[in-house]
Amino acid sequence: MKPAQAFDGLALGTGENSLFGSCVVNARHFTAFGMIHDIAGGTMADPNVVRLMNPMNYIETRDAICTGFWRIRHGTADRDTSLAISTILATRLANNGCSVDFAMPWAQGHGGDYDLDELFSWVDSICRQVPSKR
Repeated sequence: MKPAQAFDGLALGTGENSLFGSCVVNARHFTAFGMIHDIAGGTMADPNVVRLMNPMNYIETRDAICTGFWRIRHGTADRDTSLAISTILATRLANNGCSVDFAMPWAQGHGGDYDLDELFSWVDSICRQVPSKR
């Protein structure tokens, strides 16, 4: 659905640009390309904040505490995010010893309330596996 260069919008008009804003600045660029080709007089987001938004930066980091259980759903009709993104995330997590419940529900888009009963069952099964620390 989004054309190339849609995420870091040159006019700072995307939701992704707003993600890197602050209480003072509504939106910022988060790529060098976006900043170089800026048409809105924008500024660049703090590189540390940009790094925080990518979980791939932390999966294999010694200091990071990563949950052992992941449930990832990515609809096959998602027009906003590439199927490769969730596939790469699920693969890296599994390769690092995490329990990953990954599926691509057929004909589902970017939204997510289509399998809440299954989600709650999955959470319940995890709670039964993990000993309580009370």
